[in-house]
Amino acid sequence: MIQAFQVTGRAFALWWREFILLAICNLAWLALQLLIVTGPPATAAMYGIARRIANDDYVEPSHIWQTLRQMFLPAWKWGAANLLMALVVVGNFWAYQDAVGLPWTILRLAWGMIALGWFAANLFYWPFWLTQGDRSLRTTLRNGYLFLAKRPGFALSLVLICAGLSAVSILLTLPLAIGLMAWLALIGVLAVDEELKRGKV
Repeated sequence: MIQAFQVTGRAFALWWREFILLAICNLAWLALQLLIVTGPPATAAMYGIARRIANDDYVEPSHIWQTLRQMFLPAWKWGAANLLMALVVVGNFWAYQDAVGLPWTILRLAWGMIALGWFAANLFYWPFWLTQGDRSLRTTLRNGYLFLAKRPGFALSLVLICAGLSAVSILLTLPLAIGLMAWLALIGVLAVDEELKRGKV
């Protein structure tokens, strides 16, 4: 848990250091979600920018669009997988919302755990994708789940922190506009960096 807060603190320090650039990136990310087709590439691009910042590389606004173009196709493969998973989980909750009894309660808990596990793997998806040689969807998701399995305390603490940041940002709106996706990307990138340095994944 302490390590998770340390990573979060470093992410916020980097965000503050690059406040103007990341606020612009975050606003662009939010606007691109509205167009739907640019949503997944914008998310991938945010992780690409976060990777450059974490590496202390020079970043300028042109890098945003360059990264967006480069990651468009891989991002939509990831986006399609996320859409399918969302349809399955939400569809199950919706279709059986009126079902009662212990078996249905257990099934709802199972669907909720599947959704949480998917959210957790996605938090670390792009940081792994950006650092590995084999950039297939399967390998990247596998690395995310291996990370969760090998370091459950660290990974799940980060997932809870990110879920909390997401909830607060959505409720307050302003953090959603200027920081949320940048925070999530920086936290994911720094967490994977930390784990790779340890040689655990």
